[in-house]
Amino acid sequence: MRALIVDSPGLSRIAEREIPSPGSGQTLVRVIACGLCGTDYKIFSGKTHAEYPIIPGHEITGIVEESEEIEKGQMVVIDPNRPCGRCRFCKSGRPHFCEHLQATGVTESGGFSEYVLVWNTQVYPVKNVPPERAVFAEPLSCILNGLRRIKGEFFERVLILGAGSIGMIFGLMLKRILPGAEIVLWDVDETRAEYVSKNFVLKVEPPKGSYDLTVECSGSVEGFKTCFDSSAFGGVLLQFGVVDKDKKVGVSPYDVYRKELRIQGTYLNPFTMGEAVRIIESGELLFEKLVTDRLDLEGVRDYLQNNRKALVKAVFWNH
Repeated sequence: MRALIVDSPGLSRIAEREIPSPGSGQTLVRVIACGLCGTDYKIFSGKTHAEYPIIPGHEITGIVEESEEIEKGQMVVIDPNRPCGRCRFCKSGRPHFCEHLQATGVTESGGFSEYVLVWNTQVYPVKNVPPERAVFAEPLSCILNGLRRIKGEFFERVLILGAGSIGMIFGLMLKRILPGAEIVLWDVDETRAEYVSKNFVLKVEPPKGSYDLTVECSGSVEGFKTCFDSSAFGGVLLQFGVVDKDKKVGVSPYDVYRKELRIQGTYLNPFTMGEAVRIIESGELLFEKLVTDRLDLEGVRDYLQNNRKALVKAVFWNH
């Protein structure tokens, strides 16, 4: 099988690898599509945790090729995260903090290849869903975890920094759970902002005033600063984007104190993959409209090496 291999930060190649054989408790999946995520760029450049050499790609949908448990030919999506189930975090119901966490596309071979081998516990069947929509199951599951951090609260004004696919999905989901709220997206890329405003019922404009909820989806220090500065009294800043691991940002402790600000992180997708699949299958939100760039392996490598960004969402398409 052909696969994109990142040997070390900044060094990649496309090579032939043997198709892996599943052992007991494992499933071999023929990849149909795999989303290109901001985390993949940071893995490629060494700006987040990964174990090299690595085949990246963790937003995977495909067809079961071989499995003792799941029927061959079944379309599935993959939860890339595999906690140990034994450490103190797993036993306390926080598997995303697992001390021995393994992750497809981060510590184990991922979806920028023709086949991927995963454990049965990572596999979620999907029915009557086009692959272009199914590929959003994993990012949606992470967004659902973020929404859990603010569950039960109402916000009149919301600012989302970063109008890529993550920012737009946050916007669409928040419109469902915050009826009547003003929700604003902002992105420094004017072409992307124009695409969003033309194709989705979402307001895209520069931040004005202060917001009860700010959601940082750009994965940048500048995005965090904008969210912090735009937070209202009693506001919540939800940090979703993956900022480079060596970056720091200065904030005013006085503003945190005086405004009673809450800075809330959200990490991975504990216990949300099943809900994401149900939303994907419902057809309520046509996530496939977010796919603007379809790439082969050479295209994925070119995007990573040259830091090329999709208009909205790039997907490796293995057809």
